[in-house]
Amino acid sequence: MTAAAPLAERTAPPAEWLALAAEDLRALAWLHAEERSPDVLAALFGNGFPETLTLATLDTPAAQAMYAALRALAGDDCDGTPAEGALPASSADDLAADYAAIYLTHALRASPHESVWRDDDHLMLQGPTFAVRDFYRRHGMQVPDWRARADDHITHELEFTALLLERGEQREAARFLKTHLLAWLPDFARRVGQRAATPFYAALGALTLAACEECQRRLPAVAVIPPAVAAEPPRPGGCSG
Repeated sequence: MTAAAPLAERTAPPAEWLALAAEDLRALAWLHAEERSPDVLAALFGNGFPETLTLATLDTPAAQAMYAALRALAGDDCDGTPAEGALPASSADDLAADYAAIYLTHALRASPHESVWRDDDHLMLQGPTFAVRDFYRRHGMQVPDWRARADDHITHELEFTALLLERGEQREAARFLKTHLLAWLPDFARRVGQRAATPFYAALGALTLAACEECQRRLPAVAVIPPAVAAEPPRPGGCSG
């Protein structure tokens, strides 16, 4: 049996792949950013989503679940009649209630903010939020209004990863995914999948996770210094330099 190549020997993705991967992440960020109506989601399906994704092809369970959810919203074969075995279409009210429960009221206890998952007290605007903000700042990015949508919201983190890919900063994109997004996204996707009332939102969490994991797999392997170690203050009496 031939041994697998070490992670350090991964072939760097070409620029075209980076651009397509960034496009995927921006599309997912757009879906997390606001409530989308059934008509808008049906139109998205009509334009080829999720078959157009590079990071999650239709042979993955997450993409298949999203395909089925959008197919139901689109009335299946564009004639308004669902096919045998198809999922029931969610109503606008169903989608609105799920969106609110995840992103606004946190009724599902599945916050779209990193800090809630990683802070010991599960609060917003804690250490993880400011660590994300610092990462953004080092790359010249600032969120438009952190009071309306905190720095560590899933939408901002996906858009930032896409920006790094577009710039060709593969190692930094890999580091951000490993240090931040993928440190809490599996828990978010799992809980949304368990508690969402609509197939669309259950699939969106899983699809976002699958896309980010595939992106991480294709990018260079990186070592991440835990923030607590990196920010450790000097001991009393010791040198600070």
